[in-house]
Amino acid sequence: MLAKRGAYHMKTDLVSKPASTSVSDRRRHHRYRFSAPIAVHISNGSAVPGISLEISESGISVLINHELTVGATVELEPIAGGRVSALVRRQTGKVYGFEFLNLSPAQVQRIVEKCKMLPLYSTKILDI
Repeated sequence: MLAKRGAYHMKTDLVSKPASTSVSDRRRHHRYRFSAPIAVHISNGSAVPGISLEISESGISVLINHELTVGATVELEPIAGGRVSALVRRQTGKVYGFEFLNLSPAQVQRIVEKCKMLPLYSTKILDI
């Protein structure tokens, strides 16, 4: 960890790459800070509790204490007023990135409206 302006920052490969190839440049939608309890329903029918970190129109990041397989499909609840299907897209430690699957236009609109009330999420500030 490197001390920088009174805060600690982790050095990652993403920080050292040119801005044009950063993860944030490849994202379809802006991400917003969003901390709320989330249940991750896995294939065996059990629900794993977690806490969300950020959300966008197309996905969410959730901190959970359970191992998931990247590429697996799960259901997340509550998202947009109910349960939605999601694909496990990435894992960094105990943080999983999920891509929403088959959202209805009404669900997308609920997420968009929620995001309008949230602050932007910046990986550059958190260095993750």
